[in-house]
Amino acid sequence: MPYVLVGRTHHFYGQRLWEIVGRLKDLGAGRMVVRSRFERYPEPTFYRIVSAQPDMDTGRPHMDEDNMRGKILVEKVFRGKYCGVVDISKAAYKTDFRLIHKHDEAKYLQAQEKVTHAEQKILPNTLEMPPLLKIVAEREGHASNVLQLRLSNNGRARLAQDGEEPTVKLSLGLGTPLSPQLYEGVL
Repeated sequence: MPYVLVGRTHHFYGQRLWEIVGRLKDLGAGRMVVRSRFERYPEPTFYRIVSAQPDMDTGRPHMDEDNMRGKILVEKVFRGKYCGVVDISKAAYKTDFRLIHKHDEAKYLQAQEKVTHAEQKILPNTLEMPPLLKIVAEREGHASNVLQLRLSNNGRARLAQDGEEPTVKLSLGLGTPLSPQLYEGVL
């Protein structure tokens, strides 16, 4: 008789982080773990455990029998880039972690050193207003025809400082069309 699978499937392969940490000396401080979800990237992605503090007794009986709660601080390396010390307590319950053997840790560290990161793009501080916005601004009496750019801190780009030349040229428009003859005579 064939097996019939019932229920939802998931893409996690491994163990909960608390199951791994609970078996290690000093709750795994100094050891490295990997999430199977991040193994799809060519650059190394791993966590080095800094500290783990499980919530053993919350005062309510049978509340945390599976030891799935607590605070875990790790040094995060994502795609070869060091991200600092982060708290991954919210993801520690997922069955997606794998402990890296001590003799394999050097391979991950060497692979991290070999990763070359793309140069940071330098964007201009201002951008010309779009045509329709420029018309509305002139009607309302605004003298400036430029917009000040603001950037979220993503690390891949930054705004040019005083006297610095931008490496990226921002311009308005649709670019060059594939069929320019369709746009002949259009303003």
